[in-house]
Amino acid sequence: MTAPVVSVIIAAKNAEETIGGSLQSLVNQRFGRDELEVIVVNDGSTDDTAEVIAEFGDRLNLVTIHNAESRGVSTARNTALEAATGDTITYLDGDDWYAPGHLRSLTDSITGLGVDFVKTNYLIVNGFNRKLRNAPCFTHNTALNPRDYILPHDASTMVDFPECWTGIYSRSMAQRGLLEFNPELRTCEDRPWTWRHHFETDSFAVVDTAGLCYRKGSPTSLTAIFDERQLDFIPAFRSVFAMLEANPEFRRFERKAVRNFLSILYFQVHNRGASMNHQVRSQLNLGAVNTLKGVDDDIIDAALHNFGEHRLPVIESIVRRAR
Repeated sequence: MTAPVVSVIIAAKNAEETIGGSLQSLVNQRFGRDELEVIVVNDGSTDDTAEVIAEFGDRLNLVTIHNAESRGVSTARNTALEAATGDTITYLDGDDWYAPGHLRSLTDSITGLGVDFVKTNYLIVNGFNRKLRNAPCFTHNTALNPRDYILPHDASTMVDFPECWTGIYSRSMAQRGLLEFNPELRTCEDRPWTWRHHFETDSFAVVDTAGLCYRKGSPTSLTAIFDERQLDFIPAFRSVFAMLEANPEFRRFERKAVRNFLSILYFQVHNRGASMNHQVRSQLNLGAVNTLKGVDDDIIDAALHNFGEHRLPVIESIVRRAR
């Protein structure tokens, strides 16, 4: 039996109002029924998400997995990955959608270029407003070395574009364990995931397709929470730092990784700190301090070069405590 061209993995929780649009957009891709496999993990939903998914059983090659209790997005995606049989694999959130033909463009690109993974631009949708976010890579439609697109440390690069749903990935990556998420990470799970791709794969490409529509401001999005789950960027980057330490060849990327960490720390403190309760804010400060204590002062200083006069004071007290 021929494998599907692509498996689309969707982890959904309480997505009854949006997942119908996500699944309908998959109906509108240019694939035969057996070419497109859709694996939906209903991760402990308490609304009518399951009923909406079931409506698409006769329109899609649909595999549905129901978790009685939520196990988190990382575990949900890993569960779906185990069930996936496609030659390529991609991800879609239960509140986002594809423009017609977007997925066919991606599968043609990864196959035609012969690379391990392909990344693409996406549209940020906020009500009636649309904003294009471009992948931070000027070279498109060409096979590239992933390690060449981590630096420079003080500019946006491909490791700053980590969202798993902006890419399509080869079956060989799954077979090598490169598509598994850390199940302990509830947020920021795609940061170490993406760094590992740039360390351990041989090739990737960026293509011009911009048919993925990301819904900003969804009430079910984890980006809208202010509890301890947002602190998972701390263990996420500890795992990135561990990858760097494990391979001397990768130590040249340490300043970039620290810069990433400090930038997310700034965002959490500046944008979310006031909405966190005292306990969560204390955990944020302590976790950041302890993480930075393991980094050489000269690396921190280099990472903070050109960090921005308006940004540095926000995290200065945390950095000072870590020295």
